[in-house]
Amino acid sequence: MTWGWVVVGTLAQLMLGLFLFMLVVFSASSMDGVGKLARVHSKILALSLFGLPATCVVSAGMLIHLYRTGGGPSSWWWHAVPLAAAAVYFVYAISLGKRIEALREKEAGSRNSTGKGK
Repeated sequence: MTWGWVVVGTLAQLMLGLFLFMLVVFSASSMDGVGKLARVHSKILALSLFGLPATCVVSAGMLIHLYRTGGGPSSWWWHAVPLAAAAVYFVYAISLGKRIEALREKEAGSRNSTGKGK
């Protein structure tokens, strides 16, 4: 590992952390504002707000630590940790969004059939 690539990788991880923070802010606020989420989903979204960027900071810190202690080429795999966490969040957010949309359609259908929606 050379110092130049460690610096580039660390900066890339920190920029990814900022991007993930913004992504979670907008996606969680659009899902959490519907009022139909269980408390556990609200807590997962709130933890993801700081948890996903934290994986980037931890990954960057581990890369710097491994560089200073003489880590080998396998230490570059630490770059994959935030990407795996982001993939898990994407799957969770997409499935939760589909569940919310199904609840909205079910609610709209029941309003239209009872005549209360007019």
